Amino acid sequence: MSFLADQLIGEARRRQVRLWVDSAGRLQFAGDAPALDDRFVMLLRTQERPIAAKIGAESGDRWFKRLTRGDGDVLLYLIPAAGAGPGTYRPWSAAAPAGLRIEAVLTPGREERFGEAPFTDVAALADRIAEKILGHADRPFGVFGHSTGALVAREVTRRLGASTTLQRALFVAGALPPHLVAEPGPDPTDEELLAHLNAWQGTPAELLADPAFLRTFLPTLRADMRLFHSCRREVSPAERVSVPMVALGGLQDETAPEGHCQAWRPWAAGPFSVRRVEGGHFFPVTAADEVLATVAGQLGVPTG
Repeated sequence: MSFLADQLIGEARRRQVRLWVDSAGRLQFAGDAPALDDRFVMLLRTQERPIAAKIGAESGDRWFKRLTRGDGDVLLYLIPAAGAGPGTYRPWSAAAPAGLRIEAVLTPGREERFGEAPFTDVAALADRIAEKILGHADRPFGVFGHSTGALVAREVTRRLGASTTLQRALFVAGALPPHLVAEPGPDPTDEELLAHLNAWQGTPAELLADPAFLRTFLPTLRADMRLFHSCRREVSPAERVSVPMVALGGLQDETAPEGHCQAWRPWAAGPFSVRRVEGGHFFPVTAADEVLATVAGQLGVPTG
């Protein structure tokens, strides 16, 4: 029975069918009609209990790291930049208004999950994050992605669209839109990765000069660059997101200038706006107060 449940979970992910366990412990699933044919639905139902047990055992706790202490009425899921983890965004803890609960997504290959292999394909990663959000969100929420995380956030939002009415907005910060992402090429060398890190200005100089740090960090960053290139898409009706989209950019961010913020517009099927704030590529950290005020305003969270 366990083997069949494993097989069905794998097949569901191949078909891009989202599986999650609701607050009552029941298995729920959603996906496009061709993927959920009658036979597959019947098989899922016959294995509902072992599948629910396995999905539930894949604890959402390791996928989310709360940055705020309070239990606000609105959730914000943060997907960090390439090479970064939730710890990079610690300033958000103090900057967040009381009504906003922030859950940073902790993906394999960083912080407490350093020993796990990082994802290199955005479709697979977005499937997993969407599953986790569906099993976790119990109140209105927004999804915020920074840099490569913004591209992942769009993919996650597209998957969530047919499965929940709780998402209120998508925030894409410091990022190229998918159609401007370069085609995949050879893996970057260590020197090229260091050049990216210097341009982003988010890593202390003493760490960039530490060979031990680079030996452990650069493989994860290289995997994240593969993930980035897998995000390339062309604009189409099926790829657009219907929730309101806000594109944020740093006024001094040379890697994602204002034109790149405006270039997100075709990806929005609903309301779209641009917000520019002081700072370089890591402006969501250095200008946390202003960024979270924008987020709170869009999500209807009081800031006073």
